[in-house]
Amino acid sequence: MLQSLTIHRFRGIREGVIQHLRAFNVLIGPNNSGKSALLELLYLGGLSRRTCQLITETIEPPVHAATTLVARDFLAHSPTKRLRQRHGYAVRETDSFVIDLDKEKALDLELPDLPATHPLHRFRLAAEAPDRFRKTDMQHAVLFSLSQPNQAPPEFIPTLLNTHRPEHPSQRWHYVWDQRWVYRWNDTQPLDRLAIWAEAGDGAAAHVLFFDFHTAHAHFEGAFAQRCYRTVNKWEERIAQSMARVFPDMAGVRVNVKPTPTGTTWGGYLELPNRTLPIEIDQFGDGARHAFKVLAALIALVDRAEQHESGLFLWEDPELFMHPATLGRLLDEVARLVAGKAVQVFLSTQSLEVLSWLALAMREPEQQTSLNPSDVCTLRLQLVGGTLQVQTFPGESIGSWMELFGDPRTTGEDELISPLARFLRVREVRP
Repeated sequence: MLQSLTIHRFRGIREGVIQHLRAFNVLIGPNNSGKSALLELLYLGGLSRRTCQLITETIEPPVHAATTLVARDFLAHSPTKRLRQRHGYAVRETDSFVIDLDKEKALDLELPDLPATHPLHRFRLAAEAPDRFRKTDMQHAVLFSLSQPNQAPPEFIPTLLNTHRPEHPSQRWHYVWDQRWVYRWNDTQPLDRLAIWAEAGDGAAAHVLFFDFHTAHAHFEGAFAQRCYRTVNKWEERIAQSMARVFPDMAGVRVNVKPTPTGTTWGGYLELPNRTLPIEIDQFGDGARHAFKVLAALIALVDRAEQHESGLFLWEDPELFMHPATLGRLLDEVARLVAGKAVQVFLSTQSLEVLSWLALAMREPEQQTSLNPSDVCTLRLQLVGGTLQVQTFPGESIGSWMELFGDPRTTGEDELISPLARFLRVREVRP
């Protein structure tokens, strides 16, 4: 489980340190405060699991144990392609670096933005057979990770990691050279041309599930659905049970996941009591589609955790399309599914309903859907001149803050502008 992050120049974050992470982490803050960037950072770092060697020519030792991105994430998406599509970028962009596949099936990279004398100006990533690189890997190579950062040479260590090096004995340092993900303002040092971050904690997750707006509107990849059929015990039955808990009027529903007419993707079909024909989930409203897809994917992730394969669940805007009452039941079901499992959760939200649910879930210990306060941390993020400022609310303190001070999402001038705050103030001053 991740316990801390030290971030150097990732997307809009010039620098930042996040500590005291727990099993269930909730990210809040204004727009452009780093919430989505943090989820993408965790996604990339979590998927750097393909073993390789980093080979440089100008420093000793020349070979370092490393990893790079796996070809597919938990939902069978290409990681870099997925992130590029989130931002509307072209699937392949190499304007900021040069990459080739050499005769030994190693990736040969040149980063023109780094000085020619720097050891990372030119380097190679090499893997042993049968996992040697292919031409298709050239489209997706954007990072490497050091699995033994304590042996990193000084040229690999940015100032922030010198001054705020994590103390945890288990760490991984990630290096991204694709400039789409690098904070490029005021870059005065060679390593300012790279996004670098350190993860500290007890082991990396074996599987990473990232659920966002695009996932809610997409069918499942065939490879993901077929894997679930092979490996997840009673997958469809468990989806049906979860859907009935979120939507009580679906009691008795039967679920079938099968190929769509395209043949390459799979979709969900629901057989409701007293209905003669199954209904495709995409014929329901957006809220039901969102709930179905996040539950189907999370049930598969939890099943892997039950087989001693830890998971990382990244969920952007759980309130998406959801009625408040349905949202509460969906969050209850997610809490029930991950309770006691080796799944670390990072959830970003703009919803006061989500925060209210969170506060209540920690105060109802007798409920199946309750959260242990010692497992929960709420983090309010704010970017000031590129520096990530973090206010931490451990456990039940988020509920105490809400009772004493009101809306924890807003601070300073935002408190005066918020329509909800203005409405409540008007009510207070009325005779």
